[in-house]
Amino acid sequence: MIPIDALNGFMNSWKNNNWTTMFDYAQITWKSKHNLELLKMWFGSKDLISFEVLTIKKVSDVCFDITVKVKYLLRVSTLKETKVTARVICETDPYEPSIHGRWGVNPEGILRNLNLEERRLK
Repeated sequence: MIPIDALNGFMNSWKNNNWTTMFDYAQITWKSKHNLELLKMWFGSKDLISFEVLTIKKVSDVCFDITVKVKYLLRVSTLKETKVTARVICETDPYEPSIHGRWGVNPEGILRNLNLEERRLK
């Protein structure tokens, strides 16, 4: 798997409300501190309609920042469109980045961007 595969899996799982698979695509370190219910709580009120990858920036051999345009419904009634940056990290274990690891998305960056956009539009 490459970074874009992890991101596409994460985003498609969100779009399909498949929280278990979305959790599987999350970063290993993030999963070691959080659970599936938290992920569902964070993203469950945001129904992803579509996403488009805009840019892919290599931060290091084990870290990429991927900018994505997302369109989603907030609480089923308000259509939102914004850009988010997803950090995708390759790890073998929590806090163990490695090129021989597994790529995973850190959900916090995406959520932070969404929450900033929602506050800005109020």
